[in-house]
This record gives sequence, C-alpha cells and structure tokens, in this order.
Amino acid sequence: NPLDALIPSLKAKKIDAIMSSLSITEKRQQEIAFTDKLYAADSRLVVAKNSDIQPTVESLKGKRVGVLQGTTQETFGNEHWAPKGIEIVSYQGQDNIYSDLTAGRI
Repeated sequence: NPLDALIPSLKAKKIDAIMSSLSITEKRQQEIAFTDKLYAADSRLVVAKNSDIQPTVESLKGKRVGVLQGTTQETFGNEHWAPKGIEIVSYQGQDNIYSDLTAGRI
C-alpha cells in the first residue's frame, strides 16, 4: 500500500512532509505531528453506470463498497457502515477498486 510507505519515508527523511488525507490516530500521533487542516476534501460514492445505488445505508445494505487501505474512507466505512450490513472491502490501490467495480465484483 503506497500510504503505508509515507510515514516510514518521513521518519527516514526521504521526504520532508506528507500531504495526504491520513486519518489522525493515536498511533500516528505518537510517530508524527499533524498541522491544522489545509482544506476539506470531499468523498464521493462512485457506482457503475446505470446503477441505482445511493449513498445511504438503506441503499448500500448488503452491498460491497471498495475503499483504499489506510484512508479516512476505510475508517468511516468500518465504523459507520459495516455494523449496518454494508461490506467494506479494502484495497491496496485505487486502480484495483475501479477494476473490480467495472467487473461487477464490488
């Protein structure tokens, strides 16, 4: 997962800063410092063409939703949607999510 390499790269001084939508967790706060939010990034539900799926629990119940590992979307999905019957499927790369979506696997 490319996100997994960011913090080790920062700590090893291979990069000087990270600009990403990393969730602020207690574990991460023990390793790195976070600034104030730079901007608000919107998240959208992407569905196959002609799908009637809506971004509601009722519409998503029993469905599989792909998310990128280590993201705020993964955390949100696992905390808010998974307990309500929505399967959260974590992927290591965004391209894999789109491939599975177009192939009908999610």
